[in-house]
Amino acid sequence: MKIGLLKYKNSLNIGDNIQTLAVAQHVKHTDHYVERDFLHRYEGPECVVVMNGWFTHEPQHWPPSDRIIPLFFGFHMVPEAAEAYRKHWQYFKKYAPIGCRDSGTADIIRSWGVDAYISGCATMTFEERKLAPKPQNVVLVDMDRSLFNRKERADYARVSHALPLMELSNQTRLSIAHELLSYYRNSATHVITSRIHCALPCFAMGIPTLYCGETSYRTDLINIIGLPQVSLSKYRRAVLSKLPFVTPNFGRKKGEMTSDLKQRLIKLGVAVKAT
Repeated sequence: MKIGLLKYKNSLNIGDNIQTLAVAQHVKHTDHYVERDFLHRYEGPECVVVMNGWFTHEPQHWPPSDRIIPLFFGFHMVPEAAEAYRKHWQYFKKYAPIGCRDSGTADIIRSWGVDAYISGCATMTFEERKLAPKPQNVVLVDMDRSLFNRKERADYARVSHALPLMELSNQTRLSIAHELLSYYRNSATHVITSRIHCALPCFAMGIPTLYCGETSYRTDLINIIGLPQVSLSKYRRAVLSKLPFVTPNFGRKKGEMTSDLKQRLIKLGVAVKAT
């Protein structure tokens, strides 16, 4: 069976493309890229598409084309879109169980009488790096430098997950996402970020990471893996040594999530990479 991965012409968040790479790492090859917000328009060969991530800017376009076989893993739904999806509860029931990124999404889908569980997100399954880099390199991702100690922050690297242009090609977006992940893996000793899809993959790769973004049921999966979250104030500028970094240690959970995703892909006839 062919496999299609998501692309995102409506998004300026490179975190979406990181989610695509998170799925891509587990399959032997990619046959197609399909637009997350326009799955109803797909007219290519029948293919499996992993519905991993935030759905969607265009909920009125649900359900996908009948040439798409959805595999729900890491599916997240915002409450504002829930009514649009509820109208198609039978579609979800047909392809259950629905692997959800968070308990809030799972609860909504269960309320429709559809089997759902918390699968976590594919970005939690990136391989752990073998060695930590030297010297120290603290990376701030979409964080205000003024939140940190004046003497320390001058040496902090700064990165953004916001793309400059909507018109960038899918290949360019994937290249940027890949380069960012490589930079974090090979160069970051610490990551402090307001982006959930920076925090999750960095922590999965074994990087001491702090999540400082908004919290809601959308982000409750960070508690599953023990990823520290803090709220910073410019009136109490943070000192690195006093921040609650921990050594990532959720290999067992990562293995369970990876096995779950691969087994579900295999059942649909998709060729996966050996563990």
